[in-house]
Amino acid sequence: MVLAVLRASEAEGEDLTLGDLIEALLTGGPLLPAGLLADLRRDYGHLPPRIALSMMARDPRWREAVLRASRTYLAELVEGW
Repeated sequence: MVLAVLRASEAEGEDLTLGDLIEALLTGGPLLPAGLLADLRRDYGHLPPRIALSMMARDPRWREAVLRASRTYLAELVEGW
């Protein structure tokens, strides 16, 4: 889910909130258990994605997911150069 948000954020920039972006990503089916998805929307859904992701990186519930997704995302960018 976090990797999908990173990828979509590159295309959308700050035009959408994290909540809007999540809704768009969910059209393909659930990406997280309902409880985690509700927490994500409640805590970060009102923020621009990049701000939300930076705050999530400091949140123990999301830190590892953000770190893993960031590493994968950066590796994809480097491969594309």
